[in-house]
Amino acid sequence: MGVIVKSGLKHHLSTWGVRLLDQLLPPRCLSCGAGVQDSGRICPDCWKELDFLQGPMCRCCGHPFGFDMADSLCASCQKSLPPFDRARAALRYDDGSRRMIISFKHGDRADYSDFFVQLLVQASQNLASSSAFVVPVPLHKKRLRQRRYNQAALIARKFAAGKGFDYVADMLIRHRYTPPQEGNYGQRQRNVAGAFAFSEKYREKIQDHRIIVIDDVYTTGATASACARILKKAGAGSVEILTLARVCSVT
Repeated sequence: MGVIVKSGLKHHLSTWGVRLLDQLLPPRCLSCGAGVQDSGRICPDCWKELDFLQGPMCRCCGHPFGFDMADSLCASCQKSLPPFDRARAALRYDDGSRRMIISFKHGDRADYSDFFVQLLVQASQNLASSSAFVVPVPLHKKRLRQRRYNQAALIARKFAAGKGFDYVADMLIRHRYTPPQEGNYGQRQRNVAGAFAFSEKYREKIQDHRIIVIDDVYTTGATASACARILKKAGAGSVEILTLARVCSVT
């Protein structure tokens, strides 16, 4: 709890006040609680556990390749291109990243948000730099009451502010409650079928515009595809998916 309070206070304190607060509440690693130099960070040991997706990857969905395959598509995208233009993720979803993301998503650890936004900015370097609408994957109101905040919206808003993009919280609407996503792509696709809708008040603004959809984890791409399909149908010029992490098969 101290980390959360400290992170919020630092935005409102002078340099002297921040130094005093650091003495009273020494910065701790977000993940393991070990001492760190600055608040809102993770320690070197936890950092080493993260697998950053920065190497060769599918030019469409961002699935990492085990060797250099410049400007290539993965087998899945060769078989059937997804409705989005590109998807990128900061991390591999594995033991190193899972604990932090689950804590952020289900453990009321909103203090992870600034750190995660830095990872999103890094992962977005290979995306176009032109202006965009940043849109979070929405939560159904029932799930929002359970979690108290939409983790995708929290990082999407901060990401948009940092990049100077327009943040649009309600362009996508989740009007059907769905159970937790499980199973393969086909099962997940059926699970999210009809779950999302486009907010018609943005119909004129979206025409030929670039959209960046933010979520926490890319698993099979079913949610990303459902959102992209709706946005493209509404008139979006391009749709890119940006997530903290993605599930990757062994390559």
